[in-house]
Amino acid sequence: MLGRDFRNRQVRPAVALLLSLLLSGSLQGCYWLKYEKLMRTHVELMLSLSGKLARRIDAAASTPGSVTLSPAMMNEFFYPLERARDFVRIVAPRYAERDSLAAFIQMLEHYERVVREADRLRVQPGPLDDFHRFTRTFRDQATHVETALASE
Repeated sequence: MLGRDFRNRQVRPAVALLLSLLLSGSLQGCYWLKYEKLMRTHVELMLSLSGKLARRIDAAASTPGSVTLSPAMMNEFFYPLERARDFVRIVAPRYAERDSLAAFIQMLEHYERVVREADRLRVQPGPLDDFHRFTRTFRDQATHVETALASE
């Protein structure tokens, strides 16, 4: 259409590289804009799962001999922890100074304690005091994350 005399009918390699970098940067920018929303989603999911876990543990304690959690079911509770840690790994270089990220990392440690204690109780039934204490601490830390997000 433009004919043989049009010199720029093909994109030069430098221009192609520049365009790909701009596209890549803009897509990452979209991810960074969702920091708060993604963190809130992780917090809400883990709060929901900790409640589900507590109900199952309490049900197992009230009905000795019943199996309310299988080893395969524990993956449902560990997987969100892995995903949340991936989120931290991705956003940490850009948001390392934020209080919400520091609080979120602590919250993940508390969530892991809750899930590990539930897994232990699944195998070795016993008193639920530690489990409930870990759960309360985790919930308090989740509230701290939400407060930090609101203030940023």
